Amino acid sequence: MLKLGKMEQGETFSGGPRRVTSYATWQFSGGWPPGDGWPSKNVHTDDDFARSCGLPDRAASGGMVQGYAVDLMVDVFGIAWLGDGGLNLKFIAPALVGDSITAKAKIVEVVEDGSRTRYGLAVTCENQRGEPVAVGTAHGWK
Repeated sequence: MLKLGKMEQGETFSGGPRRVTSYATWQFSGGWPPGDGWPSKNVHTDDDFARSCGLPDRAASGGMVQGYAVDLMVDVFGIAWLGDGGLNLKFIAPALVGDSITAKAKIVEVVEDGSRTRYGLAVTCENQRGEPVAVGTAHGWK
């Protein structure tokens, strides 16, 4: 979905929904290498530990959710975004096992800078109920 050409203030983008699976939370947050005590018990890998922290189920790590937003930025700006773009997210609610998370972005600023244009975006990651689990800002260049 690489967005070619000039983009306009107010333009919106959306990534595909990404399901938070039990396997992904376990793999992403269990630690490495496998051995005694693996995976480490935390809110991402252990049901009982998550419940003891007041969660109804295990939660995706912030890095997993952030990855969904990074995927969207690369879709919008191309692979060069990894070198000259930026993302700042605040995690405001857990993304639980079974949730579908969709990264969304809206252009809120367009600044011409010589031969390139800098775009500022408002970013959200929402669950399947439309509730934000992360909010923040990003920027990229074209």
